[in-house]
Amino acid sequence: MNVDLLITLFPILPFLGIGISLLLKYLINRDITVATILSIAGLQLVIGATLIVTFYRYEGLYTIVLSEWKHSIILSFDQYRIYFLAAYLTPIALTFFHHKKLSDLNIRLLFMFYLGGCSGLLVAGDIFNFYIFYEVMIMAAYILIAVNRKYFASIKYMIFGAVSSAIFLAGIILLYAAGSYFSYTFIENIGELDPVISRFILLFFSVAFLIKAAFFPVSGWVATCHSATNTLISCFLSSFTIFSGIIGLFYFVVLPANILGEQSILTFIGIISMLTILIPSIILFFEPDFKRCIAGSTIFTIGFIGLLLAGGAFKLALFYVSVHALYKSFMFLLYDDMNIDNQHIQGNRLSLVMFLVMLLLTVGFFPTLSYFIKYNYIYDFQIFKVISYLSMFLVLGSFLKFKYTSINVGGNFLYYLLFPILIVTYYMTFEHQWLHSGLLLIIDLTVISLACFCCRYLYQKGSFFSCLDTKFIYININQELLYIVFLFIGQILVTGILR
Repeated sequence: MNVDLLITLFPILPFLGIGISLLLKYLINRDITVATILSIAGLQLVIGATLIVTFYRYEGLYTIVLSEWKHSIILSFDQYRIYFLAAYLTPIALTFFHHKKLSDLNIRLLFMFYLGGCSGLLVAGDIFNFYIFYEVMIMAAYILIAVNRKYFASIKYMIFGAVSSAIFLAGIILLYAAGSYFSYTFIENIGELDPVISRFILLFFSVAFLIKAAFFPVSGWVATCHSATNTLISCFLSSFTIFSGIIGLFYFVVLPANILGEQSILTFIGIISMLTILIPSIILFFEPDFKRCIAGSTIFTIGFIGLLLAGGAFKLALFYVSVHALYKSFMFLLYDDMNIDNQHIQGNRLSLVMFLVMLLLTVGFFPTLSYFIKYNYIYDFQIFKVISYLSMFLVLGSFLKFKYTSINVGGNFLYYLLFPILIVTYYMTFEHQWLHSGLLLIIDLTVISLACFCCRYLYQKGSFFSCLDTKFIYININQELLYIVFLFIGQILVTGILR
């Protein structure tokens, strides 16, 4: 197959679907949006799988220039993007089982608009078009979050999206003013810029993407926004949209910082990542809402991914992104199969067993893939291990504080079968060390046992701290926005940007 055609066609499909759907709606008053979405999903799955196979061992950046014009749109792809592509394709595959959650024509059209933005991000070959596709994706997400009429969540998402985009745009303007063009190749020639200017560019980019990827202390919007909408949209938000911040952080901050030898920037990301692992886990432990727990646990994973990126373990970090998309998508969708009554969760036995497996994947206990991803990096660092185990206890406890009961309710077994097929595929493609020792297994079992026996008691005793984020840390939006200033100041102090 023609790779250029596949890469070009991938982001066009959703926009083409919008055009055809609107044309038929207005010409013959026929709504074909459901069939269009399923057709787009099927075609993108085929194209995506082909790109993953094609670029799995590919070295370098594959670039497509769409015209001979000097400022032509550039598309590109490389080996690293297959992990983000896999993270996108997981909820796409699940759309076949849950497309009825897109309840009317307008929502389905917006959903295709959203898919177009996501698809464009994956193949954008220059920073400016990355920005454009991100805005397309996020504008659709603002409205999709409000499908359950929780408008505050949508407005909050809009505010943080606008702030991070403005900071990102400032970095793009400074990059262009410094004489470097928007192409991804700026990474290779950034060393030719004035050192102070290049540090400011990285400062703007890093703060923008730390907000987009919800690193602490600007992580308070995730639980609110990702839990507000229907579960299919939540899948996409938590599996891909939030990780668009990781795409930007990786390509526009981590890689240039490595080339420039700006270790202080990587140190700052590492510090923020450790805080992102620990503090949101404490907040999560005292969170009384089950769906917010599912949404908030994403931040715990993001902390580990940031830590891996800062330490140079790129493939481990990006593989973690794709694995996270798998278990988080299923966690959200299984939520719909459960009856939630305050602290009491009811579901059919298979749903509860699957949810438990995905919870172990979320936390990262042996022998889950998350376990091997994390311990390939943190095994030799004692401080990381302490933070890791404490956070693992808190995240596991945040779910075990609920009471689960099995009830006699049917389920879609074809849908349930998809999870083991996908997880086996991921195990087969894992290329790193299958690290294990008896001591680590004992520690894991100890953490699990403590969480099983102590979490409900500790939660009840600490009931004063329920919704810890809204009581003490993220009381209002003004306070949350103030934390962005702290990010700027913190990075300036750690990196010594004016040295």
